Amino acid sequence: MGELKPGDDFAGHRVTGVAGRGGMGVVYRAVQLALDRPVALKLIAPELAEDPSFRERFVRESRLAAAIDHPNVIPIYYTGEHDGALYIAMRYVEGSDLRTLVRAGGGLDPARAAHIAAQVASALDAAHERGIVHRDVKPANVLLGAGDHAYLTDFGLTKRIASLSGSTRTGGWVGTLGFVAPEQIRGERADARADVYALGCLLFYMVAGSAPYARDSDEATLWAHLNDDPPSLGAHAEGTPPALEAVVRRALAKDPDDRFPSAGDLGRAALAAVGHSEPARAERRVATGAAAPAEAETVASPDQALTVPADRSAPAPPRRGARRPTWIWALAAVPVLALAVVAAVALSGGDGGPETRTTPAGTTAAADGPATAGTLARTIEVGGRPNGVAASGGLLWVLRARSDRLTALRTPNGRRAGFRPEVGSLPAALTTGFGRLWVVNQSEPALVAIGLRSHRRIGDPVALPSEGKVVGVAAGERGVWVGIRGDPGLIVRVSPSTRRIMAQVVMPDGVQDLAVGGGAVWVLGRRSNTVTRVDVATGEKRPVIVGADPAGVAVGENAVWVTNSGEDTVSRIDLGSLVTRKIGVGDGPYRVAVGGDTVWVANRNDSTLTRIDPETNRRVAEPVEVGSNPFALDVRGRQVWLTSPPDGTVQRVDF
Repeated sequence: MGELKPGDDFAGHRVTGVAGRGGMGVVYRAVQLALDRPVALKLIAPELAEDPSFRERFVRESRLAAAIDHPNVIPIYYTGEHDGALYIAMRYVEGSDLRTLVRAGGGLDPARAAHIAAQVASALDAAHERGIVHRDVKPANVLLGAGDHAYLTDFGLTKRIASLSGSTRTGGWVGTLGFVAPEQIRGERADARADVYALGCLLFYMVAGSAPYARDSDEATLWAHLNDDPPSLGAHAEGTPPALEAVVRRALAKDPDDRFPSAGDLGRAALAAVGHSEPARAERRVATGAAAPAEAETVASPDQALTVPADRSAPAPPRRGARRPTWIWALAAVPVLALAVVAAVALSGGDGGPETRTTPAGTTAAADGPATAGTLARTIEVGGRPNGVAASGGLLWVLRARSDRLTALRTPNGRRAGFRPEVGSLPAALTTGFGRLWVVNQSEPALVAIGLRSHRRIGDPVALPSEGKVVGVAAGERGVWVGIRGDPGLIVRVSPSTRRIMAQVVMPDGVQDLAVGGGAVWVLGRRSNTVTRVDVATGEKRPVIVGADPAGVAVGENAVWVTNSGEDTVSRIDLGSLVTRKIGVGDGPYRVAVGGDTVWVANRNDSTLTRIDPETNRRVAEPVEVGSNPFALDVRGRQVWLTSPPDGTVQRVDF
């Protein structure tokens, strides 16, 4: 469908003009003919509307957004489809948006800015209470009516384009660099606190007249969000109350735990800072469901179909035929909203910079230089033979064989955090999922749950069968799964909500390692060169032959990846067909991890890290030399974290 012109009729509306353009499509001023009322009519971009998965979810997401009944949220009247085109009809607000206002007149008076921010905060609280994270709070999405009445628009839709259409749409992501939280840049789970960060950026923008981390390039802006201290608001706008500067600084904290617990608390603090009200006596967290921090989420019943948990290691399968772009700026080495890109693309409304395109995976950033697998960026001494790592929420959890407490490092700088939860002696493995960190130990076989927000142990440990040695743990597919090496081996499913054992499955070939994904648990045999697919719904077992001496297994990128330590290869098993192919890697491949559109293999004998492109199923450039005998690894965003037990170190490789 071509662009509509004034006077055109569309689905019972008469178009009167164009109101704006954004990442989802064009917004028209129109009149609903049946009621003779003005509306804002948004037509979804054709490339999105033609995607069946987007169309299916569009209706559900629109209903969620329409359910927010709040004076500072643009009401959605209805949605529909006409001649194959999807559209949304909303209240038309006569006035301007915040971006236009600030661009025309510069920074606002702090009191006026606080008044607008408090209204946006109230709208966000209303969304967060319904489990909706906006994810694109920016000046162009704040409309101003009479008397500076603020309306927040594009709830639950604009920033969900990537996830609704398979997270791999050509062209990258839809977002705005000037107002994006660090956890979104790293590709981590974003909850209500990401909106708090964006609101802090918005408050800074209103007073200073520019976004807080405005830089000369997109790369520098991303780096600043991740690493630079919040800029001084007073240095950009003379006469700013020091109390308001403190509000902005807290809202822009890198660690979500250090921000205001709710957008409303930020808004109330801003009003108090400019003398419009008394300081709030108590702060509160209002977010629920998907908007709540991971630990506060309601855990699905283990007998229900599992929704994707926070920090699940297996990404959703890519849309067929989609080519995912790759970010190759080695300095920043971060993904953009879980999709690696060469530069920010499709910046809705234009607040963050120009539109650029991506380069294919494995190509070079410079035409005259070879692609590199990655860069060893940091080595951190932890001691005690580290044999497990798991990254989540800005922290890297390190398990050490000679310590009954976990070590927590802050990413990406590697500084030690002040908490060290106790997990029991001889800890063997750890993972994240269902809003928890899960650790298994061997001295008295048990599963321990640690809160990802409280950093404390939750409840009593779950006693595990003592007929063998605990060797692995994986979270997902209706439970937390523990592998026990014995004769025979055993896998155990534990309910993440009740922390009770729900099922035990005997594995005659023993258990070397396990992973979850694709509706199944994948178990490496200890006494056979196989990985067995255990169907979670039916319990059916289906062995798949792999290479010699399988050592590690991971699920992601629509495949199962098994390291064959006896023949220096990795077996790639297609999740649907179970067709297997082998890929040569380094000497003595041990553990494998998937993330950032790549597969990484730790080679113990030659102390290297091999990167595999899952689309071409080939190695990317030369392996990265790392510490002695790399053992465990985890990928978050564009960073690989791995352990070297002989050296007592944890290392970070950027890619």
